[in-house]
Amino acid sequence: MSSANKLLLLDTFYFLHRSFHAYPKDLIASNGEHTNIVFGFASSLLDSILTLNPTHIACGWESEDQPSFRKELYPLYQFSRVSLEPEDDHIFKEQLPRVINLIEAFNIPRLTENGFEGDDVLGTASTIASKDLDVVISTADQDLLQLISDKILVFRPARPPYIKSELFDFEKFKEKYGFEPKLMIDYKALRGDPSDGIPGVMGIGDVTAKKLIEQFGSLESIYEHIEDVKSESVKKKLIDDKDEAFMSKQLATIITNIPMEFNLKDCVVHEFDVNKVKKIFDELNFKSLNRKLDMLEKRVALFQGLPPMI
Repeated sequence: MSSANKLLLLDTFYFLHRSFHAYPKDLIASNGEHTNIVFGFASSLLDSILTLNPTHIACGWESEDQPSFRKELYPLYQFSRVSLEPEDDHIFKEQLPRVINLIEAFNIPRLTENGFEGDDVLGTASTIASKDLDVVISTADQDLLQLISDKILVFRPARPPYIKSELFDFEKFKEKYGFEPKLMIDYKALRGDPSDGIPGVMGIGDVTAKKLIEQFGSLESIYEHIEDVKSESVKKKLIDDKDEAFMSKQLATIITNIPMEFNLKDCVVHEFDVNKVKKIFDELNFKSLNRKLDMLEKRVALFQGLPPMI
């Protein structure tokens, strides 16, 4: 990364789901509101900004109005995801308006597009923005690693006390996975992804998928050289599940050119009305976050004297 300007994109629903499971459901404000995901998101938002020090910021948001095209392509997509119990689902969803309220109080754009997942929104925004500045996507979602380039990095937040934060660039990704980021979709096409219900090729696991990619590269190249696959059993699996493999690649591929409105000028880190945020914090008994909020207010104030940004 080389640009002085940096866009931070938050995978909002990753943080919301993480917070729901990390903080007790009986975290309730004095006014009776459940607050575990709001508190967790607020804390993560403050930590991300203070750690990464962006000049621009935006929050990705899932579309709830209509199913994504992936569901239409493969109805079992994400079917294996564990659904929340009705009571938990209610506790989760009743906090979403507060999360939106908080994002607006911080003067941060919320990016969403009907019919597309939050990953597609982040993929498109990062692709557009990377033409003008550096981009950091904050998430632990493995899917978004496919977007890594010389201008796009992925920040995987810490999960104390066991998991430290990591900043993935091109070289770090390749060191960890053994292939280039753009081939993550080919890896998932072969191995599948149980967490998203992506089938892959039956009987091909992590080791075989990596060997095939190391030898041949993309899924298309593997099938072009199918006769060069030495293992007859692997070759048969590939031939038998060819349609599933290519469908799986389509399911795993993040769309980077969806027709959405995105203007970098809207993402510039603006001064925000700290009193609005403090009012929310007071209403929800988030006193422990006030110190971080004060630090952020001072940090943002410094930007106001700088030359205009993109």
